[in-house]
Amino acid sequence: MKAQHRKAYVSVKSRYYKRDAATAVLDHANARRNGFTKSINVHPEYSCDNVGLYPKECNSSAEALERACTQYKLVTGKKVRKDFNLLFEHVVVLTESQYAKLEKTWGKQKAKELVLKQLALYMRKIKAEFGFEPIGVEFHADEGHFQPSKTGEEPIFCRNIHAHCHFFNYDFTKKVAPLRHLMKKQKDGRGRTNQLNPNFERMQDIAANLFSPLGFNRGESKNVTGKEHLTKEAFVLKKLHGMEEQIADLTNKNRALEVKLQAKHKKSEILDKKISVQENKSAWLEKHLQKLQTMANELETAIKRRCQSALKLMSQRLKRRASPSQSLNRH
Repeated sequence: MKAQHRKAYVSVKSRYYKRDAATAVLDHANARRNGFTKSINVHPEYSCDNVGLYPKECNSSAEALERACTQYKLVTGKKVRKDFNLLFEHVVVLTESQYAKLEKTWGKQKAKELVLKQLALYMRKIKAEFGFEPIGVEFHADEGHFQPSKTGEEPIFCRNIHAHCHFFNYDFTKKVAPLRHLMKKQKDGRGRTNQLNPNFERMQDIAANLFSPLGFNRGESKNVTGKEHLTKEAFVLKKLHGMEEQIADLTNKNRALEVKLQAKHKKSEILDKKISVQENKSAWLEKHLQKLQTMANELETAIKRRCQSALKLMSQRLKRRASPSQSLNRH
């Protein structure tokens, strides 16, 4: 029975982030996978199964975070500080085998809707009990790994079914940042400090109660720290840094190409001018050549006429000279 419980569970891993890291994390977690960061665990062919749930008039958790920051400034009269842990993330992990059973029982779309409904309830309950402002849910079904099939067929995709539930660390009703007060482990009945933080154990209980009707059991509780997820945060920041370097490199290459293009453009302008000059010369020469040709034709015609006139005149003179001799011979 215990083994079965371990196979079907829901667990909550909580993390918190300051502004710069929060921006990277939200970009990384976006269900549409249209951000700058890309995870090596993401298989794009399954990203169509991802879903995002956001507050009204918001298209992403990042957009909802910006709106919450604006609201924070209106309420407090101050901007969010750089050292403020503004993003509180709960990663709700569901056992893939149990999720697959839901898909088999209810169908793929209905199973997803049932899970999303419970995730939305989880967000509302966390807000009601602790005061955190919900800014979005990113449900992921495209992360995981492939393992060889026992039958020798195509590899099987083992999904890591989970959802990123994002909260803004501020209670707009009580006007406090709840996370600060939740971080204390408090003391047990014997006056000793609790090994686990009861507040985060309570969050685990809320998730277990909500997902129990879907066949998921309670996962193990863990302490929450800002250091727990440094590996992934560092990975995301490294990705962003890599993207920035790539953008800078492309920008430099683009500038170099622009310089070359400008040089070629100037060279092209010079060539155009030279061609224009040559075309003008060619037109001038052609025009004068036509004049010379016309003059040559006129000259040729004049010469022919003169020659004809001269020949006619000579012929007439010869006839005149020949006439007297002919008359003498007759006498």
